[in-house]
Amino acid sequence: MAFGNVLKIYNSLKTYPCGKTLFSYFFAYNAPYFLNLRATVNDLQSGHASVSMKQRWAVQNHIKTVHAIAVCNLIEMTMGLVAEASIPHNLRWLPMGMDVNYLKKASGRLTASSSIDPSTFFALPNYPGEVRVPVEVTNSEGIIVTKADVKLWISKKPTK
Repeated sequence: MAFGNVLKIYNSLKTYPCGKTLFSYFFAYNAPYFLNLRATVNDLQSGHASVSMKQRWAVQNHIKTVHAIAVCNLIEMTMGLVAEASIPHNLRWLPMGMDVNYLKKASGRLTASSSIDPSTFFALPNYPGEVRVPVEVTNSEGIIVTKADVKLWISKKPTK
């Protein structure tokens, strides 16, 4: 990703007024499809990411709930942040797919969260290999509306 060290940038901006908003915008700008979410990164640590979005007309479906694909985009953004903040510097990741379970209608403010153990999560017996990043999406009442596992292909970075 061309954005650089996401954890370092997040930590340097989060203490400023509107710092999380600026970080969220710049991160989404590097993957412009995320801009339509207008998501905010609530928390980012090695092994954890939390990202929220508000329901609004541009992300709604015909039944006035958040469109399933908008929820998937929120999941992918959260997964990308936790992966970038946690993966060892000698490895890289590529999304290969996701298994998504829509448990309830998604409406209002949605928050996607992902937690992994960064010390062991990317430690595979052989490279390249596959890992699955778990992501849960909750509504403003804290009810899980969507669960997903995002499949990543992990390989070593080529030596320069």
